[in-house]
Amino acid sequence: MVARYITLEPNASEVFEKLKDLYGCSTLKEICETFGKNKAWAGQMIKNNSVPYPQCVQACKDHNVSMDWLLFNKEGQSVDKAELLNLIQEGLFESKELDILEDLTFEQLKATSALILKQIEKTIPISNFNEEPNKKAIY
Repeated sequence: MVARYITLEPNASEVFEKLKDLYGCSTLKEICETFGKNKAWAGQMIKNNSVPYPQCVQACKDHNVSMDWLLFNKEGQSVDKAELLNLIQEGLFESKELDILEDLTFEQLKATSALILKQIEKTIPISNFNEEPNKKAIY
């Protein structure tokens, strides 16, 4: 059996459109200026279907978007903060019901779940969909 791999090539024109949107530019000339390039840079990149990877990395950092979204229009998996907190609380409450965490009150379990969530947020970005509905996740 021969393994087949599908290679997705990003489309430079689509990438530049997203870069323009992210940086609030209406023309390719403006995006060239944003990145300190000559006015023909973006047009030439698009003509050659060349993706400006260093500028893409910078855009991902500047605007908290994923490279998968920017290059391939793939939404990253995201976790809603309220949903994650609820799942943590349910797990802790179930542990209490099973007498695994028998000495903690329900209020202490809620506080513990908030502390666990805080530690998770230090490791991975968590979305709060109610506050930032248009952000692209970066997992």
